[in-house]
Amino acid sequence: MRLITGPSLAALLAALLAAVPAHAAPKPADAPGTIAERDRADAGPRAVQLLLAQKEIETSFDVGRVAAAYGGGILDSLIISAMDNKKQVMTANLREKALVTVRPLHAALASFDVDALALTTTQAALAKPGWLNPLPFAVTKDASPAVRSAFVAGAETPGLALVAYRYDLSPDFTQIRVTADIALARKPAAKGGKPPTTASDFYRQRIASIVQLGKRSYEHGDNVAQWSADDGKLARTALTTAFAEIERLIPYALALGPADVARFTAKNREKAFAAGLYAPLVERAADGSDAVLIWSNGLVHIRTLPAGS
Repeated sequence: MRLITGPSLAALLAALLAAVPAHAAPKPADAPGTIAERDRADAGPRAVQLLLAQKEIETSFDVGRVAAAYGGGILDSLIISAMDNKKQVMTANLREKALVTVRPLHAALASFDVDALALTTTQAALAKPGWLNPLPFAVTKDASPAVRSAFVAGAETPGLALVAYRYDLSPDFTQIRVTADIALARKPAAKGGKPPTTASDFYRQRIASIVQLGKRSYEHGDNVAQWSADDGKLARTALTTAFAEIERLIPYALALGPADVARFTAKNREKAFAAGLYAPLVERAADGSDAVLIWSNGLVHIRTLPAGS
């Protein structure tokens, strides 16, 4: 083990302590997950930005706990944390392995237009609430703050709606998950003749739709093979099904009030276990399938693909 002494130790400590602010600024409060009735009464038009940054289905992975329970004070912790890169190495290895495993699915979905599916889903979903009045959409694949600032500055309406999508595979490759982050915001009045570039969210909610394989394997490659077979038939079905559910859930979420969330989170609320989640049950499918809608800090819909689909 290489010892750190003298000037090297002083330089390391200076860098580490500089990275830890003495008084960290408080994080801004999250926007409410329900919409006040006064905001629904505002039926003015809203400019909409749709973000789908990725070009292909993403992977996710669980690194687990890597750090040991080291003794000593803050000095020991800072030095050891700086030297211990186990988690970074494991993360890089898992990411590389996942990218290799998922290649057949990337190839199978190369001609599947998820961007178009996201656009038609969002257009249909936001048209359902009578008070929302979405304008033509600004579609982007750039998630940088500069793009959001440009959208806010260029919007001709004080009301804004922003929807960002992500679609990925679960760490064991048995699930395809579509997540929609929805925000409604107000654009402040211009000052000094300059359009504002920031807007305050007054509503923010995350919605997820999960479609899982009916026949699952412990071998990740076997699961990817199922999704990829027959030109990605199962994966295409899962994505189409998941986005169709998102189309239903967006107006459902926009209509929820505090009393609804209170019911979902009541201690005596029935719970359901699905897709590795155990959470309050919102509804079961009326079609006799195993599909459930649960509340896990937002609406999460889970459906299993029937055998042979």
